[in-house]
Amino acid sequence: MLRLTELLDDRFKVDFVLVEGSPGFRSELIARAKDNPRARFPSPVAMRELVSMANAYDIGMFLLPPTNLNWCYALPNKFFEFIQARLAVAIGPSPEMAAIVTRYGCGVVAADFSPEALAAELNSLDTTQIAAFKRASHAAAADLCAERNAQVILSTIDAAIVRTAPSLASN
Repeated sequence: MLRLTELLDDRFKVDFVLVEGSPGFRSELIARAKDNPRARFPSPVAMRELVSMANAYDIGMFLLPPTNLNWCYALPNKFFEFIQARLAVAIGPSPEMAAIVTRYGCGVVAADFSPEALAAELNSLDTTQIAAFKRASHAAAADLCAERNAQVILSTIDAAIVRTAPSLASN
């Protein structure tokens, strides 16, 4: 992601909102980006504040190379946070995330997982396109929220429990 910032047009600034998950990681990234005027590191915010804080931005971007099966089909929280914050979404070609971005028309999907591919997508955008993606995320947010999907999740769990529960009649 730091490499990506070096490839973006001057009109872009990239804020990395990070928590200190691994000791020294945030500090290391800040040091690596010290000569990069497009990379910024605002203070971390509480998880419950992320969506409202992110709403002040235009684009949420995320590259997750499929180094294992879980990452290939990942639907990370940050992806949904971008949509709930009504951001344009910029991602690599992760199949599940790409399907949602394509379905709702809420962003761009790079041709591959390289920083160059995502930078090319972002550099090709104008403000009108970004605004349209943000409006599409607003529409998608209503479908992709916990409130809308709670019953689906509970029904799926109930069905799984019924299918796997041992029969009492056989005892």
